[in-house]
Amino acid sequence: MRNRLIASIACSCMIATGILAPTIAPTIALAETYRHEMGTVNFATPPTRIAVSNWSLTETVLALGLDPVAIPEADGYRAWVVEPALPAEFADLGERRSPNLEVLRDSRPDVILISNEVAMAYDKLSALAPTMVYSIYNSDQSALEKAEELTRNIGKLTGRSDKAEEIIASANQRIAAAADRIRKAVGDDAKFSVVRILDGAHFRIHGTTSLFGSTLARMGFSNAWTGPLNGWGFSNGEIGDLAKLGPAHVAYIEPTPDPVKAKLFASPVWKALPFNRQNTVYEVPASWTFGGLLSAARFAEQLADAVTKTTAQGS
Repeated sequence: MRNRLIASIACSCMIATGILAPTIAPTIALAETYRHEMGTVNFATPPTRIAVSNWSLTETVLALGLDPVAIPEADGYRAWVVEPALPAEFADLGERRSPNLEVLRDSRPDVILISNEVAMAYDKLSALAPTMVYSIYNSDQSALEKAEELTRNIGKLTGRSDKAEEIIASANQRIAAAADRIRKAVGDDAKFSVVRILDGAHFRIHGTTSLFGSTLARMGFSNAWTGPLNGWGFSNGEIGDLAKLGPAHVAYIEPTPDPVKAKLFASPVWKALPFNRQNTVYEVPASWTFGGLLSAARFAEQLADAVTKTTAQGS
């Protein structure tokens, strides 16, 4: 009896001094809940294997320092978006509006990021992996502000919120610097319009809510187009609609087939347009008009390059 009492006291002393510690259950990581446009998703740790359904999501994930495991229409991304460059390895999902589900499944994503244009496939995609919906377009809001929101949402999801804020600050610095260059070349009161040439008589005219239109607004310039807009922020117009722009500064976004440009620029109507006669037409290299934040910053810089080059040649 006496020996058992001594042993019990000794054991208690060893536990108290840490010599013999009691067994403690391991801490279990608590899942965090993330909201998106069609619900919520829980992750215990930030996802790293990310599949994307469009190019604005692609460029945003890449900007945050992650390589998507599955990407749609890679050749188109390289031609239109250009930067950031795609990783060396990824699964090609095929068309943006109808991703290949088998390829997507085989890429083993932790999460699938989509926008509202493919939301009808949400249930099918969710059966493969947690799926989240984040959109920039198909709303009446500024696409540039939505692109900033998208960057913050994906930054939070991937545990890279600080990096997201760095990207946003850098993009706004680039946009502001480009605006200063343009202002020095054409003044403070210049009105701009951004168009994409579809053929010799038809155009997409981008308004204030479009990515490039809202970038112009952030730069402090007015948009010459005041007509109706669709959810993507543009209006389908004809060459006669360009006459409504008046003496504006007009930027057209490449690439455009050379025969289409040759036919358009040779037409009497084009030659008579005020902005053409005043030599305030600018060719902007390939830029994705439906991109994310980096597409906006890149457009601002390329517009500044085009404006300053044309102005210098005319002086």
